[in-house]
Amino acid sequence: MKLRIADGAGVCGATFAALCCAGTPIIVGALGAAGLGFVRKDGILWPLMLTSLALAMWGFWQGRSLHSRSGPLVLGAAGAASLASGVLFVHGPPAMTMIYGGALVLVGAVAWNIRERRVCVARDQSA
Repeated sequence: MKLRIADGAGVCGATFAALCCAGTPIIVGALGAAGLGFVRKDGILWPLMLTSLALAMWGFWQGRSLHSRSGPLVLGAAGAASLASGVLFVHGPPAMTMIYGGALVLVGAVAWNIRERRVCVARDQSA
């Protein structure tokens, strides 16, 4: 059985970790209010982000094996590279652009992957 929510779950986890690393005020404030300020450590967030991205990429790969379209996988890989690079290697305003841009690209890749899976399932049911 293939886990069809892996791409979306991975993107959510990676985006949360990346925005937390970037110090996005609403996320940092919510963590502090919930008494989870200790989560804001790179030693926790980087592995969470990288593991979530790996899960997302696995989900995109599973989608590709189902619908035979490489577009969502390629787009997801580009978004993942941008997001991870913005957190790990780039600093300042360019990093924020890479993080937010990568997150948006990843969300777009998830939407595309979901659409392609639905088209594939509908085609299989009508045949």
